[in-house]
Amino acid sequence: MQSIVRRIFGDRKLPEGLSEDAYDKFMHDNFPKWVTEFESNGFLEQTKLPPIADEDALMDVLMKYPNDLVVVKYWKHGCIPCLSFAEMYKSAQMKCLAENKRIRWFSVDTKASDGARELVDFQLVDGTPTIQTFAGCKQIGNEIRATQLDDLMGILEQRLASVPNV
Repeated sequence: MQSIVRRIFGDRKLPEGLSEDAYDKFMHDNFPKWVTEFESNGFLEQTKLPPIADEDALMDVLMKYPNDLVVVKYWKHGCIPCLSFAEMYKSAQMKCLAENKRIRWFSVDTKASDGARELVDFQLVDGTPTIQTFAGCKQIGNEIRATQLDDLMGILEQRLASVPNV
């Protein structure tokens, strides 16, 4: 997580000699702007996964890929943990594609629309980032909490083994 925060801060010089309250105010006023700049300067585009807008779109995806493991990443703008893991999730997606695995990646921007918020509520997502997996029209396993690519891929491989290859 420190790496992403360093990248958000970039070359900015933080003021010195501020009181704790003044420093907190400075960070409160500026950090959200810096995160937005970081997101809009290409990071989100580089780590983008195909979007799911609402429950109907999720069902369409599940119906389209009934014999694959569908991975859904729930995230939101300005979420430092979401940004921290975004590159790992994108790497996992690219690895799955390169190795022709039956694993399909999608994402839900939890704040994008009322439909997305309803899906979050329906799926009982209580924080971001959250990774859920599905096969056939059912959720497979609990949320994935892996913090390393190899661990994530190992969990996905285990879950994929339970999906019939018809």
